[in-house]
Amino acid sequence: MTRILHLDFETRSTVDLRKSGVYRYAEDATTDVWCACFAVDEEPVEVWTPGQPVPDTWVRACAEGWEVHAHNAQFERVIVTRLLAPRYGWPVPRLDQWHCTAAMAAAMAIPRSLEEALRVMGVPVQKDMEGYRLMMQMARPRKPTKDHPGLRWWDEPAKVERLIAYCKVDVEGERALGLRLRRLSPEERAVYLHDQLINDRGIKLDLGLVHAARELTANAQAMLNKELEEATSGWVAAATKAKDLTAWLAAEGIEADSVAKAAVRSMLADPDTPAVVRRALEVRQEAAKSSTAKLSAMLHAVCADERVRGLLLYHGAGTGRWAGKLVQPQNFPRASAKEDVIQFILQCADAALVSMMLGAPLAIVASLLRPCLIAAEGHDLVAADYSNIEGRVTAWLAGETWKLQAFRDYDTITGYTPDGKAERKGLDLYVLAYARSFSLDPAEVDDQKRQVGKVMELSMGFQGGVGAFQNMAANYGVKVPDEEADRLKRAWRDAHPAVVQMWRDLEAAALEAVRNPGAVIRCLRGRIAFRVKGGFLWMVLPSGRPLAYASPKVEWTEMPWTEETWVPCETEGEAFFLYGAALLEYDADRRRALVEQPAMKEAVTFWGQDSKTRKWSKQKGYGGLWTENAVQATARDVMTNGMRQAEDAGYPVVLTVHDEVVTEPPEGHGSVQEFEAIMCNLPAWAAGLPVAAAGWRGKRYRK
Repeated sequence: MTRILHLDFETRSTVDLRKSGVYRYAEDATTDVWCACFAVDEEPVEVWTPGQPVPDTWVRACAEGWEVHAHNAQFERVIVTRLLAPRYGWPVPRLDQWHCTAAMAAAMAIPRSLEEALRVMGVPVQKDMEGYRLMMQMARPRKPTKDHPGLRWWDEPAKVERLIAYCKVDVEGERALGLRLRRLSPEERAVYLHDQLINDRGIKLDLGLVHAARELTANAQAMLNKELEEATSGWVAAATKAKDLTAWLAAEGIEADSVAKAAVRSMLADPDTPAVVRRALEVRQEAAKSSTAKLSAMLHAVCADERVRGLLLYHGAGTGRWAGKLVQPQNFPRASAKEDVIQFILQCADAALVSMMLGAPLAIVASLLRPCLIAAEGHDLVAADYSNIEGRVTAWLAGETWKLQAFRDYDTITGYTPDGKAERKGLDLYVLAYARSFSLDPAEVDDQKRQVGKVMELSMGFQGGVGAFQNMAANYGVKVPDEEADRLKRAWRDAHPAVVQMWRDLEAAALEAVRNPGAVIRCLRGRIAFRVKGGFLWMVLPSGRPLAYASPKVEWTEMPWTEETWVPCETEGEAFFLYGAALLEYDADRRRALVEQPAMKEAVTFWGQDSKTRKWSKQKGYGGLWTENAVQATARDVMTNGMRQAEDAGYPVVLTVHDEVVTEPPEGHGSVQEFEAIMCNLPAWAAGLPVAAAGWRGKRYRK
């Protein structure tokens, strides 16, 4: 049986780990290790400190292929590879020897932090919070003083001993937690190891462009601040002075609780907003772009070889999708500057000249973020983005046959126009969705109706109603009253009977599984299964990968939609007092009131991290939620299959952003068409799923 070595380090540096990431952190000359604590299987914890020989236990672990377990193992692995090996002579384990309990926790939809995971899993070893505070202090140098201006650490022997004790507790906690966690399956372990390889590679930065964009940003902000100061007669000296701007607006007769993005958008949309106020708000809006933070993040995280690493977090979402770290490429603006604009900015950072020649400088800077990521010399970036993958998976899981055929027809290219545009057998899906919802000839669907169709498609597949439609509509400039949004919802559902049935089937299967622990409840023609085991509800996907939901119960609960209900009420006054704006009608003859209130029904509740607050709290399941999880997780499994096949075909993956995969092959290797085909080569479990990918090749990242 393979032995397991449990490992934890305590480190120090002048570099901010949260801003730099572990790769940049580990290569800095000021970074060092206070101690390494490790334990083999159930044996006592051992300690190593700098100056001691390399531990024999560690040498054996590497040579004999033991498993090395750590919480957030990427940190320990990179510290070994980039610091302990070159500086202290530690041998380096193979990548496949490393196991991460934080990754295992994430795959079970429990918190990644060791403290929270221990609490949630009921592990008796709890994190040493007093030691945690000491660790945070000792991770940074002392503040310089007049008498001691140089670099000094918190190296008093008593502090170091206390820190070592803290580190030992973390090893014990990680070891105990690992016994409670489900190991990654062989297939999912391959995804995790691929994630580590991708993060190790990173992607190259065009540092010249990063610095030019930062210079332009500083100049543009100075120009905007001057304009704002003049527009407000000296009231507001900078766009960041929110309180001053709010006070000036009040003096101008505009009552505003805040000047946050949404409030500024609302005031700008008001036709009665005076011209001088409008311009001040436009300046505030333009200056609020987050490009500066992105550029700073690039410089904080870039390594000595001009590559930025550690941009992806494995299983960052409960469905298994990646989350972004550091530079956060997942929320880059969509716009990508052309090469002539890039070359202009490399030569000129004068904000006034850029404004005159190209347009708003900070908008230009935003369009430079993607192009700051480049291919290394002798290589290209080859990327492909899955086309409407969630819509396709939704139709496939539901068995919505007309829509599956519509996707296949749209993917069938019958020829090309003289300018190279593909001619397709089928119709645009947004046009078709609108036409089918209202029994129209697709020729009657104009651009405006197509945009409405797009919002319907993007907002309604997961049981979204009026609120979901309106939230999505705001992103696409679509404005309809709630009554019309409700009509659109009903029409979309009428056109998608199999999807609506899928919501019901998934909800019923989840309820049955929780009511019958241990029983395997299948639905959607056997593609999805639910089972309660070990205190979790498991949803098994078509790929065989399970999603986890902790502490499931069946309870009466409020649902995220309302319904109209007749309730007894003696008088109309009583009804109004009890229900207020929710009162729709009063029936005096039958002494009852028609009220609109949250729907109540039996549902599966479970514990998980709130997607907004990230706090561990009770969640409620319903058909749309199970559908969303199943669809997004299945789409992720399609993508990971494509990523591994691309890797095997000589396309080294360097990044994934939403449904897009970015690779960095040598110049001349393969083609965009080959890469698209690889990404769409499906495993047996996805037979019949119509997928398509649109790719590109170039030297700079773009959308």
